[in-house]
Amino acid sequence: RFHPSSLPTTSIASRARWKRLSKRRMMMQRRLRSNAGWCVLMTLLFATSSKATRCRQPAAAGNHPDPGLDRSTLGLGSHSAQRRRTGGGTFSTDSRVLRRLRSQMYPLRHALSAAASSQSPAPQASSAVTSEANAEVKELQSAPAKEHNGIDFRKKTTSTAGAYAGTIEMMGFTNIEGYQGEIFCNRNMNMEKISAVGFDMDYTLALYRPDTFENLVFKEALKRLVNKKGYPEHITEYEYDPTYYVRGLHVDKNRGNILKLDRHKYVKVAYHGFTKLTKEERADLYFNSPHINEFTEPEFQCLDTLFSLPEAYLYSQMVTIKDEGGFLQDKSYFEIWKDVRQSVDASHWSHENLKRQVAKDPAQYIVRDPHLFESLRHLKRCGRKVFLLTNSMWEYTNVVMNFLWGNAPGTLTDEWQSVFDVIIAGSCKPGFFVNNRLQLYRVMEEGGHAGDSNGGHTARTALSVVEGLQDMCFEEVLKDGKIFQGGNWDNLHMMLDVKSGSEILYVGDHMYSDVIRSKRDLGWRTMMVIPELLHEIDRMESPLAQREYKAIRELYYQRASQEDHINELAVKLAYMEDEGIEEVEEGATQEDYKDALEMVNEQLAGTRTELRDRVKAYHEMYHPIWGQLFKTGLQNSIFASHVEKYACLYTSHASNFRFVSPTCNFRCMADLLPHDGLRRAVPNPLSRDKGDVKADNSI
Repeated sequence: RFHPSSLPTTSIASRARWKRLSKRRMMMQRRLRSNAGWCVLMTLLFATSSKATRCRQPAAAGNHPDPGLDRSTLGLGSHSAQRRRTGGGTFSTDSRVLRRLRSQMYPLRHALSAAASSQSPAPQASSAVTSEANAEVKELQSAPAKEHNGIDFRKKTTSTAGAYAGTIEMMGFTNIEGYQGEIFCNRNMNMEKISAVGFDMDYTLALYRPDTFENLVFKEALKRLVNKKGYPEHITEYEYDPTYYVRGLHVDKNRGNILKLDRHKYVKVAYHGFTKLTKEERADLYFNSPHINEFTEPEFQCLDTLFSLPEAYLYSQMVTIKDEGGFLQDKSYFEIWKDVRQSVDASHWSHENLKRQVAKDPAQYIVRDPHLFESLRHLKRCGRKVFLLTNSMWEYTNVVMNFLWGNAPGTLTDEWQSVFDVIIAGSCKPGFFVNNRLQLYRVMEEGGHAGDSNGGHTARTALSVVEGLQDMCFEEVLKDGKIFQGGNWDNLHMMLDVKSGSEILYVGDHMYSDVIRSKRDLGWRTMMVIPELLHEIDRMESPLAQREYKAIRELYYQRASQEDHINELAVKLAYMEDEGIEEVEEGATQEDYKDALEMVNEQLAGTRTELRDRVKAYHEMYHPIWGQLFKTGLQNSIFASHVEKYACLYTSHASNFRFVSPTCNFRCMADLLPHDGLRRAVPNPLSRDKGDVKADNSI
């Protein structure tokens, strides 16, 4: 029941004062953000403070590949965890404050560097310049502009994504601050009922370095665009930013847009090339149209693997060139995407250069996990069959697995094969899971060594057809060797001697090829490797992020409370107007209700603005462009929705198996619907009837 005492008591004078203070605070923030001198000064102070903090506080051994950097320098990790691991040391107050400004300074520093490079005077040409040099200068002048939408495609940069760039070198390490190698469960699973555990290789057992491997893929794709698709040669000078995009995004092939969706397929963030779309532009494209967008093939493409990030960045570059009136005017956005996708796919499947370069020096492109084979042997000792199922061909698989085993580049042995019961290379997933007619071949090595005239590859292998599988048991099939290429799921089930797919747990990184198809078509239990968990959880558990999240939660409840208050006032006012009641028995009139309704609406508008700004700043702590990987605003992202739906388990590294017993019984969180929240032990602290809510301790 409504009481006059619940009317807001804020006076007109105090409301006006609050508005003046809000305007003054906003003006000060705008001045600070637009003041380049302030930005430079804070950048220098940040560098000085980071050096001082680094000297005061030693880094934990093995937590970071660079001994000159510790967690406080990166602005990651929790205070208590840092004290526990390093045996002491604290964060200084100025370091915490400057770290909070860090996410705001990165875009400004990037803009300042771009402006400085564009305003720097060009060097004077020498009088001894030859005719060939003059011709080269003319050719460069005839090429498209060096700056595209404020971004220099020929300049190598990783500052666009801010603090996210700091996690590139930590992609292969567990047990860092904040994240302890936990395996998270979406569906209950008893490991005692699992007979065989399988692993993908690329980005599962072997984690690739984004700054080297993805850049190599990017360069190979540029060469193919020039040599196979007729693109101008000067695009081979373009550089790749491995921190700009994250997986889980969607590509709109017909419009040249990159989208981030929530679990309800609402487009929360969208970029056309490198230009951000406004809320109105997003609404006109994806919500106000008469057709419902399902964001599926063939109009859309999901970036569900880390292999897809170079093609997304290359596509955005080509879209920007087309919009500026460059050489792609004759091609549609869909045709440009088709060219880019074919070039990137051909780079991955070709052994001419890409994988040959990796085979020459695997350490430059792959992060070796020292705990990998310890975890695999841990599973095998407990009676589990272990198999390797990868799309990479056997020659490349042998090189990578030897490197992960610990052999020097060029040294190939078969010691690593003892960990696996079955090895299948060139499996052609997801076709492996859906077509049981694919032919199985046995790999027969012909001798030779890595580093021969093949340029770093292993010796050539011969393939022999495996016939008569229907009349053979698994011992007879594996008697002549356990290394195969091709085949299908039916062959694998027979070699593992399993009766149903629920006895197999498969660990992979690709949402569609590894997780969805194996679970949906065969009933396999699945585990997804998500290396980004290192950065996500580490940032989430930082003191600054926890404070921001607490403030967001309070604002969220405050908004809900104000909306409930508006609803009550509106209902009461409508009742009084319909019944012709001018004044209720408590003494409040219709004008009182209207004034109260207007006042609460103003407060709600302020709360919504502050909540929106807080959520935006919170997401920028994770990635200044795309925010949290698993969240879109306050909703789960569509990537998180797919992980929850199709991955029984998920973790950062396959080697995290060493932390759990093979007889472990994984259990997920209890499912809750919105009405289940009415029986909560901790009531809404801003609820007006919180005094009447009693904690229900019976659950």
